[in-house]
Amino acid sequence: MSACGNLHAATLELVKGTNLKQRLTVAFSKHLSQLDPTEFPVALRDEFVGIVRGLEAVRPLPGESAVQATVRKMSAEETDRCARRIVGLFGELARLGVLQGEDEKKAPRPLTARDRDERREDGGNTIPLLYAVEA
Repeated sequence: MSACGNLHAATLELVKGTNLKQRLTVAFSKHLSQLDPTEFPVALRDEFVGIVRGLEAVRPLPGESAVQATVRKMSAEETDRCARRIVGLFGELARLGVLQGEDEKKAPRPLTARDRDERREDGGNTIPLLYAVEA
């Protein structure tokens, strides 16, 4: 799965009904931990690296991962902030047009006014774009 697909899956994980610390741990462990920062546009790499470093900052106890240890020690505010950063990164990828299906070897193109107009004619529904990555 592409970086965008993994980030999309992580975002979907974050909106489930379980405890946010649990959702954050699963989102990172299942969808983000194996990503290479070079899979992101240059403008977003530092943000991704910052998220990873922030989620692997605490030395784990025996039997747990660094992300489990880090999230366990986070306050509710820190957990919220980290989840917002992940969702924000996904939003930035969408804003840059990465979800438009460009060739991964090319730099992503920004969304055009026509792209935005087409979305408005559709009632602003962006859900099909979210699944375009998986197609």
